[in-house]
Amino acid sequence: MKISQMIQVALLFSITIYVNAEQALSHVAVVQLKSTDVGDFEKMKSLVIQAKNEGAELVIFPESSVFGWLNPDVFTKAEPIPGAFSDQFAEIAVSENIWIAAGLAEKGPKAGAGALPNAYYAYDSGILINPQGELVIHHRKNNVLKNAFNPEDCKRILNQEQCNYSEGPISDVSTVQTPFGKTALLVCADAYIPSEYNPGTAIKALKTLEPEFVIVPWGIAAGNESDCGKAGFNAADYASQAAVFLSSANVVGANGLGTRDYGKYLPSLYCGTSGYAGPTGKAVEIENPTAALTVFNIPVKFTAESGPIWNNAVDAPKKCPPTCDKFSSTWDGQWWTTVMGEMSVCECTLGVN
Repeated sequence: MKISQMIQVALLFSITIYVNAEQALSHVAVVQLKSTDVGDFEKMKSLVIQAKNEGAELVIFPESSVFGWLNPDVFTKAEPIPGAFSDQFAEIAVSENIWIAAGLAEKGPKAGAGALPNAYYAYDSGILINPQGELVIHHRKNNVLKNAFNPEDCKRILNQEQCNYSEGPISDVSTVQTPFGKTALLVCADAYIPSEYNPGTAIKALKTLEPEFVIVPWGIAAGNESDCGKAGFNAADYASQAAVFLSSANVVGANGLGTRDYGKYLPSLYCGTSGYAGPTGKAVEIENPTAALTVFNIPVKFTAESGPIWNNAVDAPKKCPPTCDKFSSTWDGQWWTTVMGEMSVCECTLGVN
């Protein structure tokens, strides 16, 4: 048999087994909460109900979904976790029998000398709650932007010339087993990959844990609406970068919508553009970048390029297992050719058997 004929036979066989493959899915809703709706638990509950009716098993809210990011009220009104605000998310999770993830400010240590009597420092935190109302993940953001609050508010409330959210401990980076796989949660900039401007401490710590499913409450904003969706202002793109760096997980997150009225760096507009990405970095962005709610069906299987595969009996078993292993995943026995004689892909399942 000629090489060209062998390729055609292999291609036909691989397509056949691909069509018969079962694709396990996670049904995840991203809520692009408007800045004017932060802290409105009735509104958030209505969005959870809508998501549940559309088949969602998990609903993700953005960063700072209770007060809004850099709102100085967090220094006097934030609650502990567990506490009043996380309890309201838990009540919704129980009433709708659904998983909920959200970003919210958390009451920290008592503020120092000269601060208002009711002033406390605050963490920029994230939570994951199961359908029984149990707090499964509690993460305090480590990579906080320094001196980002309005200095006048810092002086008035904390008696400080400048202030920021308190830095969460790196020990908060952890994983738990959920129906979505080995799961972690990072808050916004904690999911940024290492760069000249960011040490990437949190995501580097998470990489060593080989997560399979990573939730990110985002707070991606731009100074001008025209920049939204471009590099640096696209939540789905940040998910893709994180997924490539981790190389073991689906990364999915929700970003906000509307103007941000607090902090030093104004004007500021939340860009939406939520989405998810698989371990190879292939991103799926929300179809309407400013939609309030979208449910994604996220597969546990993905494909990875392996170069040309010539046959099912010898070449595929040789090339596909190490290809999937690069992504801490398992080859499921399926492959197919994408470019005749040049490129094939192996189908991988997240997690190692």
